[in-house]
Amino acid sequence: MKVGKKFAPHPNLKKVYFVYLGLVAIIPLIVTSLPIWATYIFAPEIWRATWAHLFIPLTIVLAILCFLACWIPKYYRSISYVLKEDEVMVERGVWWKMKHVVPYARVMSVDVIQGPISRHFGVGSVHVYTAGYTGMRGGTAGPGSRGAEACIWGVPNFMEIRDVIIGLVRGRPLFGAPDVGLEMLKELRKIRKAVKK
Repeated sequence: MKVGKKFAPHPNLKKVYFVYLGLVAIIPLIVTSLPIWATYIFAPEIWRATWAHLFIPLTIVLAILCFLACWIPKYYRSISYVLKEDEVMVERGVWWKMKHVVPYARVMSVDVIQGPISRHFGVGSVHVYTAGYTGMRGGTAGPGSRGAEACIWGVPNFMEIRDVIIGLVRGRPLFGAPDVGLEMLKELRKIRKAVKK
């Protein structure tokens, strides 16, 4: 993992999205298909008169699923990440482009998450939280109750990325405040030099 180099999620992220789409599609497909089969089997006279109307809900569901299946690869290609020296940057979006920039001086915690489907495909995500950020989910405190300010998802080396971010965060003063101890040390050195003269 090189600092400053742009990288993208692993192609397996598309597979994860397609599995989610398939799981979500099961119920609407069953609900819109049942009336067609029930009418065809149990009421053939109604079937002959209204078969075209019975396919309308199923056609709408299939159109939405086709749209989402075409959208997933476009969305995947729009995602990019950069771990810079001073900040983490996440860009994404097909129509509405979003760019999240989180300075390391504001980072309070870094979590990794890997669900069962992501684990099957060998990818995970890194969630970067800042002090007081509640995100769109709102909530109280702690990573479990609020949204992350920056998410790096769909990467196979999520543990390595977490370690790199933690390494870049360590030793930085919170909120970019000057390090008082370092400032005092500089002043003491100046005083020592002045006294020696």
